[in-house]
Amino acid sequence: MGHRKGNPLNKTALIVDDSKTARVVLKRMLESHELAVDTAESAESALDYLSAHRPDVIFMDHLMPGMDGFEAVTAIKNNPDTATIPIMMYTSQKGEVYVGQARALGAVGVLPKQVEPVEVSKVLESLNVIGDEAERREHGEEADGPETSGDYPALEKFDQDLRELIQDLFDQQRAVLRRDLLDSYEAIAARVADEIRAPESAEEAGVVAVSAEPLPGRFVAVVSALLVVIIVFGSLYWQREQSWREVQEQNANLLSALSQQQSIKADGAIEAEQRMAQYRQSLNAAFSTAVAALEWGVNQTGFYPFGELPLGDSRLALLEGLVQHLLDMGFSGRVVLETHVGNFCMVGGGSDGYDPAPASHIVGQCELIGFETAVAYEMGLRQSVGFANFVNTVSAETGGSIQIIILSRGNNEPLIPYPIATSGMTADFWNKIAAQNNRVEMSIYPAEG
Repeated sequence: MGHRKGNPLNKTALIVDDSKTARVVLKRMLESHELAVDTAESAESALDYLSAHRPDVIFMDHLMPGMDGFEAVTAIKNNPDTATIPIMMYTSQKGEVYVGQARALGAVGVLPKQVEPVEVSKVLESLNVIGDEAERREHGEEADGPETSGDYPALEKFDQDLRELIQDLFDQQRAVLRRDLLDSYEAIAARVADEIRAPESAEEAGVVAVSAEPLPGRFVAVVSALLVVIIVFGSLYWQREQSWREVQEQNANLLSALSQQQSIKADGAIEAEQRMAQYRQSLNAAFSTAVAALEWGVNQTGFYPFGELPLGDSRLALLEGLVQHLLDMGFSGRVVLETHVGNFCMVGGGSDGYDPAPASHIVGQCELIGFETAVAYEMGLRQSVGFANFVNTVSAETGGSIQIIILSRGNNEPLIPYPIATSGMTADFWNKIAAQNNRVEMSIYPAEG
């Protein structure tokens, strides 16, 4: 199996084909569109690859040794992990019948092996693997707005703004206190300087006579003045310190109240989120119950008589009603119809060459018990025109929210095991079991996420 190399962000395609030449030709076309291409030479190898990888598109050959392409498509679509990967049948098979069978199994279309590059481009664009839509989807997260940090970004923004406001208040209060202290210091210093300079100036001008006081007395006066200055300064400093401590206590109380308020808001937000989660769980449970009830209801009439179309007009009416109910519920996902063919005890006659044997007919004398596997598989895909038209348009009519997938199980999976035929067993007993196995089962798979 080939493995992808290069940019891991590139879209990835998987080519499944036992022909090396076909793989190389298609791989070159896809790589010209900057796709990372992996290849597998068998359906079994492709299923192993899909257990660990999720390509954006699969190109599947039909005729391969071992498991063929139709069987591989069925296996991929039956796996919920890979069912949404678009599959293009890349084959030399032609004809409307083949295209119808491929689409019925879940393939989005058929691409011939003699394909031109322009056709490959159109297919990739229709699948949104290349083009503007794919580019926008790949970079969608980068186009989103800036990420917010934390579980409660609005609360964190409020907290940050408030802290900045409080810090501004601190800075302003500190500046006011510093300015008041400096003003006080300057006023006291100016007053002392005036008192010292005044006698000196008067002495120099001759206005006042020289004091007869001795030097020690003047020294005591100066020291006394300085003591007064120190006492006044200490008193002012103590008052400012007291005011600063009061401001700090007020701010501490404000921060404590803010923290309590934030805690209350956070607890309230957590409680609201928990209630919302419980509400979502209850809605999901109710939705799942409603889907299960619908699925059970439509399968109560899943049996169809011998010789009738498994997917005829009566099944169409049932499917239309189911789709309408799902749309009313806001459902998005897949509805899978699996057809099963009973192994009837038959004798010659009928449109297919056989009719159910009479009730008293002995099983050992039946001309045929059950159709061949390939024939039964084809019978399981038979549809009325109205049914086929509805299936082909339902995706567009529902805006892509609902997809219908049809799978034929042929006669390989009986609901009720057939008994060992004994010599006295009648066709009536046998065909009652076959009628229970002649059925259509509907399954509803909601989209993930």
